[in-house]
Amino acid sequence: MAILEIKRAAERHLQGLTPTLPTAWEGVSFTPPSTIYQRVQVQPRRIEDPVLGAGFHREFVSFQVFVVSPVNKGTAEAISRAELIRDRFKKGTSLLENNIRIHVLSTPQIAGASVQQDRIIVPVLIELVAEVYSY
Repeated sequence: MAILEIKRAAERHLQGLTPTLPTAWEGVSFTPPSTIYQRVQVQPRRIEDPVLGAGFHREFVSFQVFVVSPVNKGTAEAISRAELIRDRFKKGTSLLENNIRIHVLSTPQIAGASVQQDRIIVPVLIELVAEVYSY
């Protein structure tokens, strides 16, 4: 259940960011507002087994937050929100969820703005590393 625990911890940490924004969570029905909002995606990347034995491994997960704002208003609002998210998950951040320690070991990447239909999208890519002990 490590991936679910990582997902819960990252989502809870994002929810603590102020000001709050409407958020499209994975697998949850969501009607996009006409204002700025954020969309979340979790992508497990790989597993690392640095020692022999079955009791420990590391999970590498990409927690992606897409800041979505209306077009024709510029990118400042979306980029400002992306920077707040990056600061919330700054390098050195540690989260704990059911004895799984989750680390942010590098500064999250703001991947630049793109336009899709009537929205500006600014991705924030947050790489998480979790220490998983299973006894």
